[in-house]
Amino acid sequence: MSKVLDAAKALVQMLEEKEKQDKVLLSALQAGETFKIGEHNFIVLEQDGAQTKVISKRFMAENVVFDKYVRDYSDSSLKKLIERDIYPVIAEVVGEDNIIEHEVDLTSVDMQQEFEPVKCRVRPITFDEARKYNDLLVTPEIDGWWWTCTPWSTEERGWKYALAVVSPSGNIYGDSYEGSGGVRPFCILKSNIFVSKGE
Repeated sequence: MSKVLDAAKALVQMLEEKEKQDKVLLSALQAGETFKIGEHNFIVLEQDGAQTKVISKRFMAENVVFDKYVRDYSDSSLKKLIERDIYPVIAEVVGEDNIIEHEVDLTSVDMQQEFEPVKCRVRPITFDEARKYNDLLVTPEIDGWWWTCTPWSTEERGWKYALAVVSPSGNIYGDSYEGSGGVRPFCILKSNIFVSKGE
């Protein structure tokens, strides 16, 4: 019996060593490189001190309506879906303590401040981030556009229903919050975690 137990322990140790060898510090990855969170590939957008800004390479949810009634991300059904269905998937792999809560500016594309900032751990990218990281976001294999959390403008300016969305080619335009789009979650992770390199 002890020989079987010793063999099992040796196998576990070997597998743990192999897993360590296949992993790298997140801080060692450059912008544009990918790593895995579970079965999902994520793109490094920026290394910022002890933090790393990342976004999923492909959709983690498809055909999602932003909301039926509001453009305010803080009150949207999209926010509820991300917190209920996507955040737990990421937190289970990287650890909840390694996902940094941060404040998100919901200023519209034309600089109207209709909505208050909101604190999030996982969320859609903003319009400003979609512009800043545009070259890294182009993903031709994605089938369809995806949500940002940024209003296009305001009802007073004739844009009651529109939000900024991004196409697979990186083009940014306005679409109705009642439309169906993909979800590419953005988050800020602590840089000192070990991750598996992606595809």
